[in-house]
Amino acid sequence: MELINQKKELRQRILAERAKLSPEEHRRRSAEFCRSLFAFDPLQECRVIMAFFPFRDELDIVPFLEAARERGQEIWLPLTVQKERRIVPYIYTGAADLKQGAYGICEPDPARAQEGNTRDLDAVLVPGVAFDRGGGRMGYGAGYYDRFLSSLSRRPLLIGCAFELQVVSRVPMEPHDIPLDFIATEAGVAVCGEKGR
Repeated sequence: MELINQKKELRQRILAERAKLSPEEHRRRSAEFCRSLFAFDPLQECRVIMAFFPFRDELDIVPFLEAARERGQEIWLPLTVQKERRIVPYIYTGAADLKQGAYGICEPDPARAQEGNTRDLDAVLVPGVAFDRGGGRMGYGAGYYDRFLSSLSRRPLLIGCAFELQVVSRVPMEPHDIPLDFIATEAGVAVCGEKGR
């Protein structure tokens, strides 16, 4: 119960801080994030990248999605299947592929987009509420990403994506939580692990 309360308090605090960013600051920080992520060498070598479409005041990752597609990388976006509490990735070829889905998030339209084969996945850009330098991540509480990542037959590169204000000293972790390899913010991309804690 204590862990649940810790997560709830941290989630509320970080979301409130993120919501305080002015539109100008949000745009500036998002642009810096996209530039540093696009220049990140290990990601440049990936052929297939699963990303996400920004929701509410999440950082705007769309310029990265378009730039990565222009340099020949395949981008996937998740479709949320609420009844089964899971996400299914679809290949993203542009805004025409999208519809408003679960929670009001823009998601792939299965009538227009092709489902991705997860065996081809080289990297996953993981959204969330709070992150730490040790690879810890706290999402929005539904567990979609933990279930998706644990279902993969091989581990892709896992990169947490957030504003620097979402990085905290320690995220409360549970045994099923999957640690990330890197964390990307407007300040750059940093390796996660024990050295980061």
